[in-house]
Amino acid sequence: MSFLYAPFLWLLIPLFVYFFKRETKQSFVQNLRWFVLALLLVALARPVLPKTLGVERIKAHSLVLALDLSASMNADDIKPSRALVSKEIIRQFFLSNKYDQIALMGFTSNPLMLSPPTTDHELLLVALDNINSQYILTKGTNLTKLFKKIAQFKVEEKQVILFTDGGDESIDESLVSWVQEEKIKILVIAMATPEGSSLKDKNGNLLETKEGKIVVSKLNDSLRVLAQESGGKFIEFSTISKTLGELEAWLSKEEHLSGGLSKEAKQYVELAFIPMFLALVLFFISATKFSKKLFVLFLFFGLNLEAKAFPVFDAYYLHQAYVEYKEQSFKKSQNYLYKIANKSLEAELLLAHVLYREEKYKEAKSVLKKIKSSKRKIKQQLLYELGNCEAKMAYMNKAKRYYVQALQLGEDDDVYHNLQVVLFQLQKKSLTLGHTNLSKATSSKGNKNLDKEDTLEEVKSKATKSKGTASSTGGSGSKKSKSSTLQIVQKEHQKSHTKRVLSSKAYDLINEGYISEKNPW
Repeated sequence: MSFLYAPFLWLLIPLFVYFFKRETKQSFVQNLRWFVLALLLVALARPVLPKTLGVERIKAHSLVLALDLSASMNADDIKPSRALVSKEIIRQFFLSNKYDQIALMGFTSNPLMLSPPTTDHELLLVALDNINSQYILTKGTNLTKLFKKIAQFKVEEKQVILFTDGGDESIDESLVSWVQEEKIKILVIAMATPEGSSLKDKNGNLLETKEGKIVVSKLNDSLRVLAQESGGKFIEFSTISKTLGELEAWLSKEEHLSGGLSKEAKQYVELAFIPMFLALVLFFISATKFSKKLFVLFLFFGLNLEAKAFPVFDAYYLHQAYVEYKEQSFKKSQNYLYKIANKSLEAELLLAHVLYREEKYKEAKSVLKKIKSSKRKIKQQLLYELGNCEAKMAYMNKAKRYYVQALQLGEDDDVYHNLQVVLFQLQKKSLTLGHTNLSKATSSKGNKNLDKEDTLEEVKSKATKSKGTASSTGGSGSKKSKSSTLQIVQKEHQKSHTKRVLSSKAYDLINEGYISEKNPW
């Protein structure tokens, strides 16, 4: 049970202080009326029970927002740079836009899905903030590959908002015709000036061609034709606020998603009528000549019926489940949790932890997959624990996928360390297939490993003595989680001068097939 307007409950404090600290005793009828007032305050706080999420239809667009991540977007003809200003426009668009379903993509020579279509704009902001261009090896621009990726979306008419300078790619008639056939409507936000700007490398030196000429990146004006022929619009950047206004004005004229967008909405079972009904009954009793004995009998039957009809003991069961969990009486804790009629998010997470500690990893995974939340931290926690369950069951590839998804929601030392351990196990397994008589790995003191059972071997504590190879560490097992009740492992920081830091599998996708580029600007 929860309260929609919980601040009203603070009014009970002065009422109880007066009731228990008063000097003169009052009659039974007067006490009863004070109790009526307390019940009315509880009713004003609107007690509710959470119900299953309902689905409602809302008018919304289905958009693909594509951000150019090529090297030329670092030019400073738009201060402080084309890329930073583009990200700021996108950020403000996410904050002002509440209902549209948006897919966020980045592209260079290869397209990259940063976030699938979602109405969770907080998640989109996280994906936008986590873009780190230093991990991107490809630096050119390829619009053709981007539009072919967008064409795979199931929406009949694709509405694309494209932030780019256009690169040096020539847009021919065949690409325009293909975009028209695929019903891709493009709004181009031109993030460059006609005069252009020189480019600098990471050391601050001006980029030059092989002939020794300074590279100057200008606005690719052929984008104007592409936007107009697709049925969209071409907007040349002036200021952030003006560009954002033109974007929203264009969007307001576009058709919404056919049939609307399905959106989950919380529904509640109202309980305010219970204290309201009891207040009316008690007021009626206080105004009549009912005896005290009849009142006590009526109150007893009323509470008994309420206890059977409504789960008023859920909070008690949850508290007892926590007590038993801390005492490591997992079976008793599980029994208390099963008594809860309407399990809250907290109860579901605790049940998953209990099952995990009982080594029922498949059941724990099933509980975790049923938990739904729009909060980023909770989503990351769920993905982390799902990865732990898969790792316990020795499904290393599945565990890796969950850990990568968790890291895409934000940095986390525990998730990073577990991912490193899983990657080491996968590499070790692949080496074992081709070699025999491998030396047994030794464990490192003071660190924590994913598992101490036969499903996962102990992680090597010393680096492989090949030149330039980074080391992985591990240690004795633990069945605690990284939450207040469950802590599995902690990362021991490792640095490598030969490999970039692995923060997301996303960068591997955008760098796929990369060898070198002739003109990476």
